Amino acid sequence: MIIGFLQVALLAFLPISEIRGALPYGVLVQGLPFWAVLLVGFSCNLIPYFAVTLGSTWLLRLLCNISWVERVWNRLIISAQRRFRPYSKWGKWGLIAFVGIPLPFTGVWTGSLVAFLAGFKMRESAPYILTGLIVSSVIMSLIVMLGQSL
Repeated sequence: MIIGFLQVALLAFLPISEIRGALPYGVLVQGLPFWAVLLVGFSCNLIPYFAVTLGSTWLLRLLCNISWVERVWNRLIISAQRRFRPYSKWGKWGLIAFVGIPLPFTGVWTGSLVAFLAGFKMRESAPYILTGLIVSSVIMSLIVMLGQSL
C-alpha cells in the first residue's frame, strides 16, 4: 500500500502524468482508496508550482551560461508559449482553463512555466493555478468514478 501511494505521488509530480495519470492509476490500477489517492495526488501535483515559481529565476541564472541548456530552455519556452496561445486572450483566467482541462502538457508544470514567463508574481498566479488544479481534479475524479462503476 505504501509503495502504491509513493507511485501515485511520483505520477502526480511528473510533468507528463500529473493528477490526470495519478488518480486513475491509484484508484483503478492499485485499488487504493479514492479520497486518499486524491489527497496525495493533489498535494504532490502542487509541488511543481512552487518549484517552478520559486526556482526558475535562480536556476536560469545558474544554468543558462551553458549553451546546450540555454537551447533546451529556449525550446521549452517556445513550446509553452505555443500551447498557451489559445488561452492567452483570457490572461490569468486562461491559466485556469490551461491547467484545468486534462490534456497532455497543459497541467501545473506548464501552467506554472507560462505564468513565470508571462511575468505573473506568485501571489497573482497561485489562485488561478490552484483553481485549475481543482478543476482538473474534479474532471478526473468524475472520470475515475465512472470507470469504477463500469
